[in-house]
Amino acid sequence: MKLKTLIILAILSVGCSLSSKTYAQFSVGAELGLPIGNFSDIAGAGFGGSLRYEAGISDKLNWTGSIGYLSFSGKNFTAGNVTIPFGNSSIVPLVGGIKYYFSEANNGFYGSADLGLNFISYYVYTYNSGNGGGYNTSTASTSRVGFAPGIGYRTGNWDFSGKFNIISDLNYFGVRVGYLFGGK
Repeated sequence: MKLKTLIILAILSVGCSLSSKTYAQFSVGAELGLPIGNFSDIAGAGFGGSLRYEAGISDKLNWTGSIGYLSFSGKNFTAGNVTIPFGNSSIVPLVGGIKYYFSEANNGFYGSADLGLNFISYYVYTYNSGNGGGYNTSTASTSRVGFAPGIGYRTGNWDFSGKFNIISDLNYFGVRVGYLFGGK
């Protein structure tokens, strides 16, 4: 997994350096994730942060590359008369995408779409049916492709966005508040 991450970061770095437009910015953001569907049965709200690079393609259209980290608190899941405790889950999204500003370049409302790889780790609990009952715990990890359509608003150096992150059975609404560094 670490080798994959390094290769993808290297590709993003080369892409960033080859951008033909003079506009380019980095942003750092705080993120909130609200699980929906099956994911909300085993996980509570997630908190984390992200680093994003944004560069122009045309007047109102930009491409983005970002990496982040979100940690979701675990919940107890009850099926029948059995309660299963779930531990924390974490997601590391490594995505690329586009942003289209509706009124003027790099300002105001925009629509966005991200596509990328999500590295996921979580706790797995299994019931111990031997003497004494109880649960056995272990960790597991996987990577899944995800898609995230969204909307946002940018004013000055601040970027506010909301996205619907579709990652198989780990879907969540994401909210990001970012601060941008660099020229306009």
